[in-house]
Amino acid sequence: MKTLKQTTLAAAVTAALALGASGQAAAYVYAHSSLNIQNLQIGITGQNLTGVNIGRFDFNLTNTANLNGSAGIAFATCGGTPGLPGSGANNCQANPALDAAAVNLGGAIRTNNAVINNSFTVYGPVGLNVPGDWSNSDSVITSAELVNLGSPTNTNQIAESLLNSGTSAGASAQIQSITGFTMTFAIAAGTADFSLSFLADPDMYAQILGEAPTGNSAQANMNASITLQRDGGGGFVQWNPEGNGISAGDCLAAGPGVTCVETADAEDLNINVGVTTNNFASHSYGPNVPGLVNFGILASGLGAGTWTLTLNAVTSTQLNRTAVPEPGMLALLGIGLAGLGFATRRRVK
Repeated sequence: MKTLKQTTLAAAVTAALALGASGQAAAYVYAHSSLNIQNLQIGITGQNLTGVNIGRFDFNLTNTANLNGSAGIAFATCGGTPGLPGSGANNCQANPALDAAAVNLGGAIRTNNAVINNSFTVYGPVGLNVPGDWSNSDSVITSAELVNLGSPTNTNQIAESLLNSGTSAGASAQIQSITGFTMTFAIAAGTADFSLSFLADPDMYAQILGEAPTGNSAQANMNASITLQRDGGGGFVQWNPEGNGISAGDCLAAGPGVTCVETADAEDLNINVGVTTNNFASHSYGPNVPGLVNFGILASGLGAGTWTLTLNAVTSTQLNRTAVPEPGMLALLGIGLAGLGFATRRRVK
């Protein structure tokens, strides 16, 4: 009888440990948001336009991550006037033009490598390629039209987080650009057209799998905006691509004679996706719809003066997970239940 009791106790302990281990391996809260922009080009043309002078441009990158109470941040800046790197016109680099260090918390590590460049691989959640708790972000301006003259602007950014046993995580990657330029005309009545076009591949995903029924949330966010304004007033353009095709309402214009129309708007770059339901995935534009698609605007009626162009792109994640007993606690619970069963059996006898 003693041997039987010991065998039963060992089986209970093993089952409790297995329950804890399997529960941890199969369950997670996850989200990622990434945006790849290629071939961004700007054009300024107009009747009687005699000159466009770039007074100043600045690029800013900011990467952040937080994981179960810990946090990290990395940033990089460069700017000046158009000119090749090393010419003294600006302090940007050749390739990449600007690169902020990746921020890594936990097991999934993004690297900045001169040979393979930055890694913007999505590490999860399929097959839990990198299990555990982790959160990371990265961003880069590979090339910039104002730095490498004649080359289009190319950028990439990603934020990704996963919780397997922890309770909170988040990440963000932000790319900002501001450019001031002055336009002059042969006659006061002249106006100019401003065009901007690029290709982009947005990718967002949020999922909760195998977790407790309530108390969990996964969110992925993306925001991209472009503004063009005349210093001192007299003109303003704002564009937030929303994936409505060519729509009159997505590009807003203000000021005497200033208009703006979309030339391409294939997907929404200003969207949040989230999920609070267990065993359910929420995603937008990926991973099932990969590839670069077209975006563009044409602003007309820009008068003489100094105009400022700002571009801002943010990708971010936010996760919350309900705390559950660790495998060791489940094992102790199994031992307690087994002991209670033995005690009850002895009293019955």
